[in-house]
Amino acid sequence: MFRTARHPISTFALLLLLAPSITGCMTTRQAPFKNGPVGLERITGVTTRSGREIPFRLPGASIVNDTMYAVGSKGEVSLPSDSIARVWSRKTSATRTAGLIAALAIIGIVVAGATAFGNGFHLTDSSCC
Repeated sequence: MFRTARHPISTFALLLLLAPSITGCMTTRQAPFKNGPVGLERITGVTTRSGREIPFRLPGASIVNDTMYAVGSKGEVSLPSDSIARVWSRKTSATRTAGLIAALAIIGIVVAGATAFGNGFHLTDSSCC
């Protein structure tokens, strides 16, 4: 299955495709909490009105009878929905992803150039004349 990945170009292309998910080019965005089920499956934490920050281990939460339920680092978390000020969600950062891909492209060009010169392509080779 990965036989084509033995070539440097194929490996580099695979690395470019997987790099954003491997390196975590993510950013956490905070938004005011609106009491409702919309978007709760993607939240990764909350900030309470008192300023306490509670990250969730697994993304997502649910609201039942004006109480938010989620899984935190110490187990199940239940909070009254009127005590929640902000919710957090993680999204892919376009700036970080573009920077990573540009850096990988530069590294790929350097590696391809070094490989080309290392495989017998020499500017000072005078044996041809």
